[in-house]
Amino acid sequence: MTIILTMKGKKMKVSLKKISHTFLLIVFSILSINTSTAISQIADSPYPMFLHDLKHTGRSPYQVSQVNELKWHQLTGGEIWSSPVIGADNTIYVSSTDGNLYAFNMDGTLKWDYQTGKELFGTPAIGADGTIYVGGDNKKLLAIKPDRKIKWPCFIGSDVHSSPAIDKDGTIYVGAWDGKLYAINKNGTRKWSYTTGSNILSSSPAIGDDGTIYIGSWDGRLYAISPKGRIKWSYSTDSKIDSSPSISDNGIIYIGSNEGILYALDSNLSKEEARDKEKLLKWKYIIGSLIHSTPSIGHDGTIYIGAKDGKLYALNPDGELKWSYDTGDSITSSATISADGTILVGSWNGKLYALNPDGTLKWEYVLEKPILSSPAIDSQGNVYVGCTDWKFYAFGKGGE
Repeated sequence: MTIILTMKGKKMKVSLKKISHTFLLIVFSILSINTSTAISQIADSPYPMFLHDLKHTGRSPYQVSQVNELKWHQLTGGEIWSSPVIGADNTIYVSSTDGNLYAFNMDGTLKWDYQTGKELFGTPAIGADGTIYVGGDNKKLLAIKPDRKIKWPCFIGSDVHSSPAIDKDGTIYVGAWDGKLYAINKNGTRKWSYTTGSNILSSSPAIGDDGTIYIGSWDGRLYAISPKGRIKWSYSTDSKIDSSPSISDNGIIYIGSNEGILYALDSNLSKEEARDKEKLLKWKYIIGSLIHSTPSIGHDGTIYIGAKDGKLYALNPDGELKWSYDTGDSITSSATISADGTILVGSWNGKLYALNPDGTLKWEYVLEKPILSSPAIDSQGNVYVGCTDWKFYAFGKGGE
């Protein structure tokens, strides 16, 4: 059977069988494209990785509990530097310097623990299939299934304090103490590595919308690396970088350096434009105190960053200071922001703070030792945080 099509005023006879075949191919192609762009390899969960997402915004889609009631706490065998992450089934994962990755149920009962054999400092990341990725001083990146079974170990050859980021194609990126950024295939094989100008990377990678990986190094540079492992550009600060980068919705990268400066860099520039450092730098804000925490970005674009001087700073997107809150001791914890704008951050004074968007105190809770961990929020508004007192805490309504 044939039908007549009119295109640009010309009539053509076309076989219906051929049209059907072509139509199916077009439909299949569209579906394939939509599927590949829609699927993310980060877990669809309340808090799947360090500072919630690939851009390290620290933004949670859930409101936080309005009270500081302690729901439960659990003792581990070491200090907790790691930030907690939360799986799709609401299992909470956190690592400890005792070498264990812990999995807790929402009621505080231990689901399982996995002993890696060496200290763990970095925050885990959860893949779309529930796999938990974590690196440690065993010089490996481990992939652990939600049932505690090991999926694979990838030997890095150097300690890993960086927290992994998982790209849309399933590639896992992580920094190591040999100064290299590693790209690991989802089957555990190495894809590539990029060597920075330092022998240490403690920064955790962030990933932009175009797949570019951003990471800071102890050589004082922020690196922009393509998904193929090639340098796009780098920006030199005047001091080591322990902080990790974060990326705003409009592509501005924020990162702090040990000299006490918060930098704002424009990732929207071409490779050629980025060679102009004056054009690359949008602004910088001088805090004047060591910065180890990672900037978080509020729903309104406000940037939150803590420093050794004990203050949490809130800056407008143009770099103007909005307010600062003094905790009285160092802040290396990175802030988490709830859906209602509440800012959660820990301090070395042993307090967990919940601040209102205007910088006033909503509530605080006193723990026994410094808090280096960054808080995470679950779908019920409960807040989880680790502490150097060896304990893992949960706060929310209906506490103990």
